[in-house]
Amino acid sequence: MAPFQQRSPRCPSHRTSGVTPWPQRARRASVALLTLVSSVALSACSGDGGFSAAEPARGPGQFVGRTAPLNDTFGGGAGGDNTPRALGVGELADWRSCGAACQAHCASQTFANPLDEAMCPHLWGAGLDTRPINETEACRRMYVDLAGYFPTLFEIERSCLGRPADEVALRLISSDEFVRVNQLHWSDQLRYDNISVNFERIFDADELVGKTYRGLVRYDEFLEVMSAHPVLTRRFDNPGDRVEALFTLFLGRPPFDNERADMAKLYTLWNNHYVDHPQLGMRLPDAFIQHACVDERGNIDPNTQGQCTSLLWGYNQVILEPDFRANEGRTWSENLTEEEWRILQTPGRILSVRSEAWEHAVSDVLEQYLGYNLAFYAPSVLQPLVEYLFAHGGDIRSIHYVVATSQLYRQTTTCPDDVCGDDLNPPEWTFGPLKQVDSQVWLDTLERFGSTDIGNCDRRLPNTRDLAQAGVYGVDVLVSSEWTLNDEGRVDERYRDVARTLGGCPDNQVTTRFQAISILNTATQESFVAEMCNPGGSSENPVDAARILPESVAANRALDDTVAEEVVEYQVRTYFGRAATTDEREMARVGGAACVPQPCDAETFARVICYALLSSGEMLFY
Repeated sequence: MAPFQQRSPRCPSHRTSGVTPWPQRARRASVALLTLVSSVALSACSGDGGFSAAEPARGPGQFVGRTAPLNDTFGGGAGGDNTPRALGVGELADWRSCGAACQAHCASQTFANPLDEAMCPHLWGAGLDTRPINETEACRRMYVDLAGYFPTLFEIERSCLGRPADEVALRLISSDEFVRVNQLHWSDQLRYDNISVNFERIFDADELVGKTYRGLVRYDEFLEVMSAHPVLTRRFDNPGDRVEALFTLFLGRPPFDNERADMAKLYTLWNNHYVDHPQLGMRLPDAFIQHACVDERGNIDPNTQGQCTSLLWGYNQVILEPDFRANEGRTWSENLTEEEWRILQTPGRILSVRSEAWEHAVSDVLEQYLGYNLAFYAPSVLQPLVEYLFAHGGDIRSIHYVVATSQLYRQTTTCPDDVCGDDLNPPEWTFGPLKQVDSQVWLDTLERFGSTDIGNCDRRLPNTRDLAQAGVYGVDVLVSSEWTLNDEGRVDERYRDVARTLGGCPDNQVTTRFQAISILNTATQESFVAEMCNPGGSSENPVDAARILPESVAANRALDDTVAEEVVEYQVRTYFGRAATTDEREMARVGGAACVPQPCDAETFARVICYALLSSGEMLFY
């Protein structure tokens, strides 16, 4: 593996609170070595200390990554495979067990997609079948899940229609939007919070996620680095809690008591402390190494080394001997070497060889796309997908590709009551996933449709107040981030305020991301859409008429049935990514006739339709 270039460590005397270097260790150094160290330290401490407001990421993630992705393509994809495969077994299908007839039926089928093949005993072999989806609906769903926004019909026609599903999925997985979607996902999992953790470490973790979802880092490497990353260790106060966080994050369960007690010894060294940032003039929370299990000379102490040694998964020891970098027995994590980071990442290496970790990674992706825990109902699907992941070098993107091209995912949500009624209760995998759209996906889509700039929020810096008050360097960090500043030089909080009401842009201190259907949510969304579409004519910042009207229709054109249908057709194609139905065209004519004040013009009607469509269920669920 070709590592990314290491950045030089910054001067600890500028950044830490200690005043006395490790005395016994320093006395052992030769004069020549001290001279060399002093010259290097003086060089490292000159100028800005390596701080860059535009690229503040510093941490263990900088030591891993390739220059080329693990895979340029992935084997096995659905393509146009919607072949009816159901075995006729009568009306009451038993998907929980696969008898001889079921096994023979599945063995006779040819599958390109490993998820489809693994699901055969619970689906086609049980006499059930998937529900074919039209390309437009499938493409819209893939764009939301893989790119994070609703596409227009023009985008669907240009990039999806007539193209194999595997080609579309591969193109989206190779996009920057896909990386951002998964950076947002992991920001929620890791609960980025720059009040509790140095924002430079958060940026480093976010870049590590980006490398992983560009195929530059294997999943096991990602797990190892994250197991000893300050974004995880600094958020918790004791070794046991760090172990519990690691297990919950990467195994999907808390540790058993013996696992917690044993692995906690490998987190003994971690210490929560603060550093004074020389450029920002701020005291930042950061992770340190408190040199435990060593004697007064800084050597491994045979009498206490057991406190830093795990035996449950073999002999594993995490001890770092202090040197000139240590102040009062404590070393700042930013000054650790690549080899020292590898020692600290021992807990991650222990978990990365366990099948549980890989199965949980697969299960997490399945739930992202399907909206339910498939592994709970059909645990046998996990092993084939883990093997597929191994066959692609641990590239987690391969599982996203498999799920997004599977018949399980690519089926319609429409199901008649005589087949899917509450009294029949069919398995969830016999129809497509119907999910509530994330609030930020909804807002980002409306911004694209309306060309309205209401700012943004940066997952890496959920709290901006301290940086905004930290002078030029602090403002420079905000300017270089995804936050935007208004004309007064303040952080534009309009996007964040709406998103937080709806469950997005969490601060990860008091709140985390959530989804809910409530009167408050509905009122907030309708108020936002009303401000954008301006159906009543009272909005201070309405969308431009040209954004809600087809090019062939002028804003002041008199409204008639033809114009009304053109407006509805244009907006349905733009917002819903499909052609208008016969009922919607009829609605256009009826609505046009009822438009007031008479005579109506095209813009007045278009603003009412804009409000009706953007606040409808089709924009809230997909």
